[in-house]
Amino acid sequence: MFVLTRHFFLELFAVLHAAALVIFASWALGGNIAWARPVLSIFGSLGLVLTIAAIFIRLRDERASLRALHFLWPLLGYNALVLLSTLQPAFTSGVIYGANVLVPITPLTGWPCSAQPTETLLELWLFNALFIPAFNLLLCVRMRHSLRALLLILAGNAVVLAIFGTLQKLTHSSGLFFGAIASPNKTFFASFIYHNHWGAFVLLMLAAALGLVFRHALRPDSRDFFHSPAFLGLVAALLLAATAPLSTSRSSSALVALLLGLALLDALRRLINRRSSEKRSRFAPALALVLTALIAAYAIFDLARPIIAARATDTREQLAAMRATGGIGSRATLYADTWRMAADRPAFGWGLGSYAPVFQRYNTQQSIDSLPIIYVDAHSDWLQSLAETGFTGTALIGLLVLIPVVTTLRHRPGPLPAYLLAGCGLVLLYAWIEFPFGCPAVIAAFWITLFSAARLAQLDAHDRPARV
Repeated sequence: MFVLTRHFFLELFAVLHAAALVIFASWALGGNIAWARPVLSIFGSLGLVLTIAAIFIRLRDERASLRALHFLWPLLGYNALVLLSTLQPAFTSGVIYGANVLVPITPLTGWPCSAQPTETLLELWLFNALFIPAFNLLLCVRMRHSLRALLLILAGNAVVLAIFGTLQKLTHSSGLFFGAIASPNKTFFASFIYHNHWGAFVLLMLAAALGLVFRHALRPDSRDFFHSPAFLGLVAALLLAATAPLSTSRSSSALVALLLGLALLDALRRLINRRSSEKRSRFAPALALVLTALIAAYAIFDLARPIIAARATDTREQLAAMRATGGIGSRATLYADTWRMAADRPAFGWGLGSYAPVFQRYNTQQSIDSLPIIYVDAHSDWLQSLAETGFTGTALIGLLVLIPVVTTLRHRPGPLPAYLLAGCGLVLLYAWIEFPFGCPAVIAAFWITLFSAARLAQLDAHDRPARV
């Protein structure tokens, strides 16, 4: 009984810790405000207490194993690489015409280096602090309903943010929190400074909402759809989806539409298979489902019609400019310059968090008044990872993602872990052309979604009857 009580509280604290991390980050301007990052680093690091406690409990329990710790090998390698980079500074402080500047140190060895060792350590601390609470879900949670409750809380928080952001948008608020906070970016939405960060966040939360809808709708003991939690979940999912075009983010709107389209095809497939097995008509319910989807799509379009029209005009102007110049705009130049930066140190990069100061040496873009254009992010997380930590660090991060993905797929995931995995996959795709992982709220939500999928798949497989 005592062992069960310890497991219960460990699981409870792990779920509450993960939920609090995402909720705080999402309301604290996505975590992209100076004071929020150290708070997130400190609060997330408290998860190490749960990690150590879970390891000790498992060591005392003869039925438990420590196989989950194998998920951490890429993380340990990544930490070793980043810590090693701080031992070789790539720049030193200098003063030119009374201004403080970073002066390159030459020559550099081929070993890892960092342009700003202090910044590198802070970035690594935040990275670990956002990862550990998600990993604890794999290590501490033993009951599926705990993970479903966590996902329900996070999706509910996202719905509140969606309503909040919609009201801000419809009242033409001049800043965050109805103008109380001036936004450094005019394309803010809800409590997120940048609309594409909100778009990545809502993709993950929409995937969770759809997974919960399918999970409730497919239960053998569920009531009819319109009198079950699945119907309310679908309404919440559509509300989340509507905020993508409302936020003026074209790329995330396209990904949200893709996810909803896949969900519609999945629903049609399941409906047709069920009706066929029951030898009942398939045409009428399938037609009703498609018509309902079309009505919902039109409602979303009508709500965001002025914003969609404005963004369509912007798109036409951008395409006209591309045709006139014979290129695809400044983004292509940014990517090419970032690739040159990465190619100069392909093995280990220039150091985590070193993109902004180092990229100034590679940036070929200038404004019309011949002043340099400053970039803090590469607008491609994959390229920025190559520039900062090289192919070695990027491969380790890739393994950190791949191991939970393989674990989930190996256990033949049900609808909930499958949709969680789909949401993560779309965000990883998004990271090729944007920087969703420049937002701590998105990072935390991504890892929690990914490890929830892996743990749910494991628990589902454990309870699934063996094949004869």
